[in-house]
Amino acid sequence: MDLSRRVVVLAVTLSVPVLAEDAAKSAAPPKPKPNPALVEAFKDAAGTWTCTGSMDNPQSPGTQIKTKSEMKISPEADGFAYSGSYHLEKNAAMPAGMKGMLHWGWDDSKGKLVELGFDNLGSTWSGTSDGMKGDTTVWSEEGAMMGQPMKSRTTVTKKSAKEITVVSEIDNKGAWQKMGEDHCKKK
Repeated sequence: MDLSRRVVVLAVTLSVPVLAEDAAKSAAPPKPKPNPALVEAFKDAAGTWTCTGSMDNPQSPGTQIKTKSEMKISPEADGFAYSGSYHLEKNAAMPAGMKGMLHWGWDDSKGKLVELGFDNLGSTWSGTSDGMKGDTTVWSEEGAMMGQPMKSRTTVTKKSAKEITVVSEIDNKGAWQKMGEDHCKKK
């Protein structure tokens, strides 16, 4: 075999694995993407938020206590879920403060956003949302507070990419009772 044929054979031999690798890459199925409702609901949410607000004083119904809290939200599982932690500073109603964890995602079988939460007072809850409608996401939740079954509703209103309002309510004999409202700004 002359030199020019050897060069051609060598070039073909070396290029076949590269061509096969390129073909395998182009034949690979596309990487799954998070549900658009989850992406929209948590757009701009990742980061640290400082919040001020008020809550009902359980020791003196009908009166409000000023609150300060911080919330941290992070994307997880390549954007298919989000996790959050929060802590409420000590106040007259909660001398030890409060802290908790939340997890959010999308459930294809329900066609809804889902949430799961726990706090250091023993409360647990899970909830669903139809997703963002305009600038608002409403969560319908069920769980336990102070050892008692409870239904709650959390409404998150996006004012801008760096500002949200969170309103918490509980079901009180069939009527929604506002428990607290927080105005949060992203650091």
